[in-house]
Amino acid sequence: MISVTTIFLFFIYLWGLGFSLTYFIYLKSATKPGLVERHIMNMGIGLGVFAILSIIINFFRIPLDWRLFLLFSLVIPLYVCFKDFKSRGFKLPTKFPKLVLTKSDLFVLAVFIIFAVSFYTYASGAFAYPYLEDEDPWGHSQGVKYVALDKDAYDPIADDSPQRGGNSVISFMDPYPPAYDIFLGVLHQTSPDLPWTMKFFNALIISLGFFFFYFFAYSFMQNKTKALLATFFLAVIPSYLSHFIWAHGMAITLIFPTLYVFNKIFEEDGKKWAIVLAVMVAGIWVTQNLSQPIKITTLLLIYAIVASVVYGSFLKYHFAGILGGMVLSQFWWTAMVQKYTLKGFIGAWEPVLVNDGAADAVANTSYNLFDKLFALLASLTNPGGTGSRSYTFSDFFVAKSSNLINAPIGIGIVLSLLALFGLGYLIFKYRSSLVAKENTWRVVALFWLIYTFWAVNGMTFPISIARDAFRSWFLLAIPVALIAAEGSYVLINTFRKNKLVQAGLILCIVVGVIATSGLQKYDVNTAIWPTSGSFMNMQEPFLYGELFKQIPLNSKVFLYAPRDKLAIGYGMFSCIWCEEIIEFRKDILHENFDTLYSFLKRNEYEYFLINKNMDYDDLSKKFGEEDVKTLLPERYKEFLTSTKLTPIYSDETVILFKVN
Repeated sequence: MISVTTIFLFFIYLWGLGFSLTYFIYLKSATKPGLVERHIMNMGIGLGVFAILSIIINFFRIPLDWRLFLLFSLVIPLYVCFKDFKSRGFKLPTKFPKLVLTKSDLFVLAVFIIFAVSFYTYASGAFAYPYLEDEDPWGHSQGVKYVALDKDAYDPIADDSPQRGGNSVISFMDPYPPAYDIFLGVLHQTSPDLPWTMKFFNALIISLGFFFFYFFAYSFMQNKTKALLATFFLAVIPSYLSHFIWAHGMAITLIFPTLYVFNKIFEEDGKKWAIVLAVMVAGIWVTQNLSQPIKITTLLLIYAIVASVVYGSFLKYHFAGILGGMVLSQFWWTAMVQKYTLKGFIGAWEPVLVNDGAADAVANTSYNLFDKLFALLASLTNPGGTGSRSYTFSDFFVAKSSNLINAPIGIGIVLSLLALFGLGYLIFKYRSSLVAKENTWRVVALFWLIYTFWAVNGMTFPISIARDAFRSWFLLAIPVALIAAEGSYVLINTFRKNKLVQAGLILCIVVGVIATSGLQKYDVNTAIWPTSGSFMNMQEPFLYGELFKQIPLNSKVFLYAPRDKLAIGYGMFSCIWCEEIIEFRKDILHENFDTLYSFLKRNEYEYFLINKNMDYDDLSKKFGEEDVKTLLPERYKEFLTSTKLTPIYSDETVILFKVN
């Protein structure tokens, strides 16, 4: 169900918050960007502002209500409009500026085409099936629903199982930094269809990132053509962000407005932008757990250190902005340590930070706090993870139409050749002048390439320098796109005296990159993706999608198997974080029908769903097969013969009842 109102509010939130943070800086600034650049980058900056602002609001226990964010977004813009209106004697302007299309606008128009194609690809892929993919999106759906209803990001209920180390029952909430879930949760408050909200706005956030990247690349490389080429390359690199719904999409997108602000500090009177940089860095640190923020901060530090060497002076405002952002993010991290105590906080993160395969063992291991803290710090360079492995030449060089859905790999033949040519050109051409100020971006890009390539190959090289090797592919795509753009620009300019040859070369590059990278990325992002292991086969998630279309959105649906996240992820509701529901499930198999029915009515459930295969599988794990074989048929007989439940859908395994 498309919510035009929420789409409008999305842009208001981002633009308004970005405008509010930058208005007073631009007011007295000698250099101002073009109108289009300023308004687009207001949205990028606004995304970072929203992230940390939501955490601060939540810290002071103020409800996370969409009207409050709308107020924060509009108060400064409305003040500026009123002041301008008052200065004209409360009269409307009699003349409006003429709209003149400049060369710069044509470049932005080209970026808009990249954005549109990207958004179409991501959105059409996300909406190709009725369910959420894999596991993480289902987990995020719980956090989004929790924020939308409770208007809070502190989770009061904890799962005391040793495997989770005391983590909350909501996967990506407290102590996980929740800015991504908060953002989608606030949007869900005005958009009733949760799966539509998650799929649409996740794709929109990622695709808007190409606008933010273009303006960063232009400020970085000081060349619009190179910036446009780099944006095109980033958009088609298979390893740069799929439409997978998780916090990484927002965290990675935030890199580009953050780097844009970083570059602003180089300008005259740029020190004021250090405050904005702090806000952006803080936004990254409260959007995703430690893995990506540490890597992103490393990229910023590499930039600051290299630039300090090249400029021959310590860039104190850049470093201050980075440090200030990490301090500002303590509205979340210190609050979590205070809530859980240091020992409890480490215990909650332990299974997340330690290699997945050893999570259970570590969670059940008893050793002192210092040893645990040291182990966690050491794990920050652990390259392991669900998708990490040693990569071969083919993994980089040849893009494939079959890929990981959450963290795809590969660059593509033509793009790899362009990047290698650009790399060779930079090293050969500027080997004796890399420390010149005008070549700062080139040195930074080279160091970024070294760092990210090393991070990706953490399981191949003897020493790893970053956690989660497979999640470093996103970051590797950035210097690859920049360096490939440099290589392409050099090739194209070689034939600048022959426009026909030059045009032919451009066409060959574009077609070649699309054919060896773009089409493979399109195939992956428009394919039918697998989903949660909760389902017994791939027919069930489609069946559930059709089944839930028969009842109103946000109906309360109770699944006999402990799979409440499925109801939430399909746009229905079951309170996974409510204590009574958690307690009732602990002995659900032994509760007779009358007790179950009283529970359903007391909690205002409108529908009740059983899945014979799923129920048997899940309940056997908890109660043992003997009890399940004896009691489950008896329970089903009670459900099917009761007049208090009316079947509205039934097949061999799945039955949906209306609770009378």
